[in-house]
Amino acid sequence: VGATYLWIQLNANSINGDGPIIEREVEYRTVSGMLIDTTPVDKPTHKIGHLDPDTEYEISVLLTRPLEGGTGNPGPPLRARTKCA
Repeated sequence: VGATYLWIQLNANSINGDGPIIEREVEYRTVSGMLIDTTPVDKPTHKIGHLDPDTEYEISVLLTRPLEGGTGNPGPPLRARTKCA
């Protein structure tokens, strides 16, 4: 955790379901609710940058499986706060 970035670790490989996971995305928003971005992720750890200092964010993972409608709802949000500048 820094003033303008957060590191997250995905545990999507431990999730069971209907078919293989073909895409992982991370979405993040301020706790006040403004969606900032949804980013594809292809590694177990991911750095979210260009954030505001001393701000609390909600981070969720979206998983996609093959076929139509394969993208599920965002997972439970993780709350994290960047450090003061």
